Amino acid sequence: MKKRLNDKKLIFLYLILPLVFFMGLAVLDGTVWCVDSQSYVSMDFTREPVYPLFLLGIRKVFEFFDFAGQMYGQPSYLFCAVIIQSLLWVYTTARLGFFAYKVARDNTYEERARLVGFLAVFFQIAVCVLNRFIAARGSMYSECIMTESLAMPLFVLFNIRLFMALKDYSKRNLTVLFLLCVLISSIRKQMLITLLIWGFLSFVMHLLWKRTRDFRKFVETFILVILAVICISVADRSYNYVLRGHFVEHTGNSKGALDTVLYTAKAEDASLYEKYDDSEDYPNLSELYTRIYDVLIKQELTIDFAKSGYELGEESTVSNSDWVAMASHYADCYDVIGFDVVLPICEEYVAEYFPNLDEVSAQLKEDAVEKVLLKELIKKDVLGIFKGESKAFFYVFKANVLKAFVISVANISPKILITASLIIYILYLTLMFRIGVLRKKEDILLMAFIVITGVFINSMVTGSMIFPQPRYMCYSMGLFYLLISCDILL
Repeated sequence: MKKRLNDKKLIFLYLILPLVFFMGLAVLDGTVWCVDSQSYVSMDFTREPVYPLFLLGIRKVFEFFDFAGQMYGQPSYLFCAVIIQSLLWVYTTARLGFFAYKVARDNTYEERARLVGFLAVFFQIAVCVLNRFIAARGSMYSECIMTESLAMPLFVLFNIRLFMALKDYSKRNLTVLFLLCVLISSIRKQMLITLLIWGFLSFVMHLLWKRTRDFRKFVETFILVILAVICISVADRSYNYVLRGHFVEHTGNSKGALDTVLYTAKAEDASLYEKYDDSEDYPNLSELYTRIYDVLIKQELTIDFAKSGYELGEESTVSNSDWVAMASHYADCYDVIGFDVVLPICEEYVAEYFPNLDEVSAQLKEDAVEKVLLKELIKKDVLGIFKGESKAFFYVFKANVLKAFVISVANISPKILITASLIIYILYLTLMFRIGVLRKKEDILLMAFIVITGVFINSMVTGSMIFPQPRYMCYSMGLFYLLISCDILL
């Protein structure tokens, strides 16, 4: 009888609580339309396949049953998407609660294990509360028509399954982990980090860690990671072949990095493109670069106009300048560079030199032009770092990575939170040492290692490729604070 009562308490804490929370706010807030939402609804060429297909599937069902009308100011089928998204968040939060309870129960007594499970649920909900009631966005990702609505909960499920696969190297765990990686990366390309996380942890566990060393498992993991990359690419290309008649991946993969290198570019970089000027594929490319650069200067969209944060010019570093102010200026310029400057100018360039291309071919050509612009600038900047040059580029890189680490666990403003985040990371690592070396709680240590690896890889990748903002960085936030709690309680 007592066991049955305990089970009811667990169901209430781990399932009913998130169900009431997520579904209640879904009904209260309805559909949240964001800046990027239209590109998913319209199945824009720049988007990965899964989320547009998810919306299309719901829309077709509504059309089949002749459901029409609007809810919360948007087509009613979008509210159905919000309900499905919210149910996924409910399932993920409950799944994490029961998972944390089970792991804790193997390492402590019943009451404390139930507390750990509750904290797993609490921290997932707490992050959503921050986004809904405190952050400037004023909404939860489960309510938004954007890829994060699916990618974030799936990333939590990925972490759980990765733990299970490292503990039990079974075909079932590997298959589910593989499918999760393919699915989540086909929702949002940023989530290719799941493959990096999986590969890195296999490298540590199966090659470096003596107790779990197994070269065969590492080779198998490596092969699975490569197969996942191939499947992701094939899925993307097949989607575009059916939709657009071209077996190609989605466009826009160069955008983030191109925005960054243009932010620190110079007028003389036009010489990098002179070798293309007489080619048939990219005629007068140096002139195109100059047109883009002149607009960037006119609109003050380069690092030279970061009046605060670039006090010492190219001698500025994260230690002698206000890197937070510079990173903020960069963030303000990022989308303007990509969407308001590069995109329309490249469209004009393609229309001028390749007037006979159809719409899809023109988009592919624009994408190819952006790739060439990026290739030359990134090659110059990366090589410049090793030569002691490209100081502005290296400064932006370091500032963005540093910002990514900060907002993965806190916020960038007020500045006291930067120091607080450093203390939090030190606390996390100290507790990892305590729980693993002193307390010998290997399961908790493994999960803590998985989570901090995810934070590290996401911060490095996002900070170097696109500008870090909360919606790119808070994937692991709830898990991070859960593991701090576990390390303290257990």
